[in-house]
Amino acid sequence: MKIEYDAVIGSGAGQWYGQIIVSDLRYEDGSAVQVNQYLAMTFNAPAAISDTDIYMSFAQSWVSTGVSVQSVQIDSNLFSISATLDFAQSHLMDVNDRITIGVNGDLTKDPNAYLGSFVIAADAAPDVSGAAAVTCSAAPDPALSAVAPIVKFIRGSEITPVTLEYGATVNQTLAQGDYTIQGDNVSTVDETVIAPLVIAPAEITVSTNTTVPVNVSFGATQLSSALDIAIGALTGLETETLKVTLVDTTNDSTLAAFTSRINTTTSLRLLPASGTAELRIDDILVNNVDYSFQHVDIVLANQLQTIAITDLLVDAIPIDTTGFVTVPVHVTADATLTQQITLRLSSGAMNYTQTIDVETQLTCFDVPVKPDTYTVSAEAFLFGGMVYTVDTPAELVVTGATPAPLEVSIQASANLNVPGFPPYLSFGGCADLTPGNQADFVSARASSVFKYAGNDGAGDPNTYLTNDPATTTTINLARSIETALGGQPVLPVMISYTCNLSLGNTPGMLANADQHAHSFANLILTLNTANTAIDGAHPVPTGIIVNPDFISACQQGGISASYAMPVRTPLQTALDHWAVDVPIPSSITEDVTGYVAAVNWLFYTVAPKIVFGWQVNLWGVGRSEWIYEDADPLDIAQQTAAYIDNLAVYHGPWQPHFLAIDRYEADDFTQRAYVNGYCYGPREWDRYFDFCQGLSRALKLPVMPWQIPASRTPNTGDLVNADFDSQHWGTGGSCILGDPAIGADYHNVHPAILALQFPSAFTADMGATAEDMFIRSEPFDISRPVYSDFPLRGIFAVLLGGGSTTGIISTVGNPEPWTRNKLNAYMDDPIRFDNASGRRG
Repeated sequence: MKIEYDAVIGSGAGQWYGQIIVSDLRYEDGSAVQVNQYLAMTFNAPAAISDTDIYMSFAQSWVSTGVSVQSVQIDSNLFSISATLDFAQSHLMDVNDRITIGVNGDLTKDPNAYLGSFVIAADAAPDVSGAAAVTCSAAPDPALSAVAPIVKFIRGSEITPVTLEYGATVNQTLAQGDYTIQGDNVSTVDETVIAPLVIAPAEITVSTNTTVPVNVSFGATQLSSALDIAIGALTGLETETLKVTLVDTTNDSTLAAFTSRINTTTSLRLLPASGTAELRIDDILVNNVDYSFQHVDIVLANQLQTIAITDLLVDAIPIDTTGFVTVPVHVTADATLTQQITLRLSSGAMNYTQTIDVETQLTCFDVPVKPDTYTVSAEAFLFGGMVYTVDTPAELVVTGATPAPLEVSIQASANLNVPGFPPYLSFGGCADLTPGNQADFVSARASSVFKYAGNDGAGDPNTYLTNDPATTTTINLARSIETALGGQPVLPVMISYTCNLSLGNTPGMLANADQHAHSFANLILTLNTANTAIDGAHPVPTGIIVNPDFISACQQGGISASYAMPVRTPLQTALDHWAVDVPIPSSITEDVTGYVAAVNWLFYTVAPKIVFGWQVNLWGVGRSEWIYEDADPLDIAQQTAAYIDNLAVYHGPWQPHFLAIDRYEADDFTQRAYVNGYCYGPREWDRYFDFCQGLSRALKLPVMPWQIPASRTPNTGDLVNADFDSQHWGTGGSCILGDPAIGADYHNVHPAILALQFPSAFTADMGATAEDMFIRSEPFDISRPVYSDFPLRGIFAVLLGGGSTTGIISTVGNPEPWTRNKLNAYMDDPIRFDNASGRRG
């Protein structure tokens, strides 16, 4: 029998918090509800609900109860809640028994949508389910008969996959609600036979105790050929990158083009199902040998073929070296390492490579070098977690006379072994401390979780806080994630302000001694809170990113290192507040440099085990639009690094451990981003990471891209709303984590995204539309992740998402599991900071 109820919004409800009060549970015939073991209910709310948000009060006899809750995000402001209240003993519900539900959201907008949504049952699950009967057509091709089609029923962040059977109907129980239905093509493993799913209808509404029919048929079957180009161990070409082209011999058009190292197999798919092709590899002149490759004729067929490239297909002809000279190499190395590097000289006529040991020495190229003008290159490398840079002149002129030595300098740069972080490139994300966070971080196998410290997240400059629940809760969340991941370390990272310049008024904020005192004291509170979490397994209790926007706001405002501001008095006030009886060093002065030193000193004095770093932005040089232009990101980075050095941020006895670098916290295809001039294509993301590399090189610091949007770019098969702002589409996730659905062709991007118009104020830099943005990035290929060379760039960790930006958690931004799945797969083989890491593709 149906349970009826009364529900009201508690007094005092506002924009950020309110209560739903449920009472007078009764059956529809008016009889009382007997609970023997538990009450179960489902309802809608504008925010996620945790176990501690629900409690019962009893009018007569008190009963011990326990609560368990699950929240499913339907859209940005709607959650479907399932709650179970376990009763320690049987109880006959009284008319005045009450269930109070605290909601961290706005209940004042359309309250009836929440109050009228309850379905309640005693000692049984609420009857809120219906079903979909999915009828699938016969297999569209015999080759696909063993490939089961899968459709996904999507309700907000909840995705229910259903495996179908050809020529049969599968019934799937679903909770009541609105669903979109999607399904990927059915395909053989080698993609030689593909059939798209045709789903009708693509959107359904499931009601209680009803079954909705869904039909799945197939579009036209696509037949193609597939090739695996296996380039073997080619003698003399160990260091070379080959340029490979597959050409249709009927019209000489290019079917595929790629580069490859030796001992590498490249898969080519979706080629014509029949016809003839020719595989061509460009000739290479290296170390006085002319290497040419025989063309390989291929008959294309509807199957996978492997084409092996061996020495038998290579003609190696030595060239005459008369008049060539010996080129000496003078190597200066910071350290002697059991490591070798490869020097390369390149010109239109010849290329030379020389492997040398990492040590200070005078050596020479093994073969004589043809007189010419050469471009010189040598890649950075990793050794023991340290990035080493190899500096050479950009150009070397070799004459017929005795040439001067090629000067090579090998220097230690950034140490990627940052305390508290793992010895591999790691990913973390922003938490909102709602109930589903733990499951989301576990699903992603994340290595860190960040949250803003204090109450207002900006230093609470007008009050002395007595506790810091944000820090405590974030630490507890990280520990819970660790446990669920079987002991994989997870570092909590707090964001702490002692001077918030994010909102402008830099001179006024710098001059406010009272605010400095409060925020210094609140930083001490956060540090003390973190110290309590130190144990044998966690010698580094937390990480902290300090004062976002401070350095860049000062740089942008032309604030000099000697700019006067109160430092010592507010610092002493904060120390006295917490009874920290330590004298302030005389080197801490009453200016911006002294202020920076004061912050650094506090860390080393109050919490020396905590790992911390400052943060910078793209716009410290005055504007961020340079990212769209042709300015060299390394030059911009050098200007920013020079300002950081001028403030002595990383000098002296109290040096921070890393530098965080912010892009802009917004998903690119949302108004928060593109209306403010931030919408990046592959080109801009590459330039952003060049900027990160430049800062790491200039400061010799490990760097952390922070608050990076992990949103993906929708492809032509995705459902994109006419007003897609709330869907939180973007480019950061696709470019960083790799997105084969977009690949190298912007036509794979959903047309609604391509048509997005940018504000006129930014069209000179960004283009008129998102399509212009992608065209500006051509040629590009985001099929594979760009993070493969992050360690060589000095990047040790990436922290994703923000308060309103897609990251790891499903409660902020795009709720789908795409990012979590990508990160989970990455953790099968993370890029380690050892000699063999730093892979570039």
